[in-house]
Amino acid sequence: MHKQVTMIEFELKLEIPPSSLPPLIAAMGRGDVVRQRLRATYFDTQDGALAARGVVVRMRHEGRQWVQTAKAPGSSPLARLEHNVQVEAEPDGTRPVVD
Repeated sequence: MHKQVTMIEFELKLEIPPSSLPPLIAAMGRGDVVRQRLRATYFDTQDGALAARGVVVRMRHEGRQWVQTAKAPGSSPLARLEHNVQVEAEPDGTRPVVD
């Protein structure tokens, strides 16, 4: 069974002065923090057609799950459309084939 999730992603990138980094890291450590190792492979056509249109297709290993994601430009510069599907690993445990 595949679990499908569609959402709009808002991405904020912040520039932190080096002098502010230690207190920021300390503050983040006081909350409920979960570290998760992510391993991702990104895909495009040979001629780069997806990237040229701002579209991203990736397969990411999140903990014990594989998640296939498609992202595309949204209705504003801060919004991106995102569609995620959990997929099963190949029988030998390797990365699933992008569908």
